[in-house]
Amino acid sequence: MKIVLCFVLLMVTAQASAKPVTINSGKVSLSGIFLAPTKVIGPAVLLLHGCSRLGYEQTPSYERTMKMASLLQEMGFGVLMLDLEGPKGKRKGCTGKNNKKNIGLRANDAQIAIAWLKARNEVDASRIAVIGWSQGATTVLALMNRKNPGVKSAVAFYPNCQLFLGKNGYRVAAPTLLLVGEEGQRSAAQWCRELGDKSGQDLFHQVSYPDAEHDFADADVSSKKPRADKSTAKPVPQPNSVAAQDAWRRSFKWISRWFDPERSMQGVPPSNLP
Repeated sequence: MKIVLCFVLLMVTAQASAKPVTINSGKVSLSGIFLAPTKVIGPAVLLLHGCSRLGYEQTPSYERTMKMASLLQEMGFGVLMLDLEGPKGKRKGCTGKNNKKNIGLRANDAQIAIAWLKARNEVDASRIAVIGWSQGATTVLALMNRKNPGVKSAVAFYPNCQLFLGKNGYRVAAPTLLLVGEEGQRSAAQWCRELGDKSGQDLFHQVSYPDAEHDFADADVSSKKPRADKSTAKPVPQPNSVAAQDAWRRSFKWISRWFDPERSMQGVPPSNLP
């Protein structure tokens, strides 16, 4: 009971300090929710949600993202939750022929958001990371394949690695952790293994969970029960508490370790980036 109460109080405090923001860059205007670091100057993390719109309300996507933001802020991080639908909802859609184009546009938006974070006085511009789920995780992979993504590390929960298998010389520009479920059909773990083998980088690291499906990390976050997908008449993937807790723990450890100035970067360094 005490644990539940503490989490509720943490969520209330985080929501009280969360501020809707507008990020303008040329003709692009993005929206998001920002939580400042608890220190005078602290590291920051960009959070990228999945297919459903972030929304400033108690949707499952918002609850999951806000929980991550709350825990990160408790650790001293600033957090920016970016709406991946982009300016005026122009990035809608997670499937179909336009999805690959949308992923590129979302990666552009993510870079704009990272630049915005770097420009803030309360953020340490040298210590920024990115975490994404599903479509947001796929955006992370597109971002990390760029020469200067502007982040020190990244975490991708169940991305669609298949989109990048046809790309010659896929590499990540900074340490990137993949967290995938072996039972996930929409974001097959095998595709991510193939992509990791193709990159040949030790710092492009994958952890997979045998009994977990797509969206397994929603466990213990949303109070809403999974419902069947009316468009396909199939049940939605079920969360997995054990996998979720391990994946969240690994996420915090992964992004934090690369912020340590005394830790040397080990493994195969990035190369052959466009």
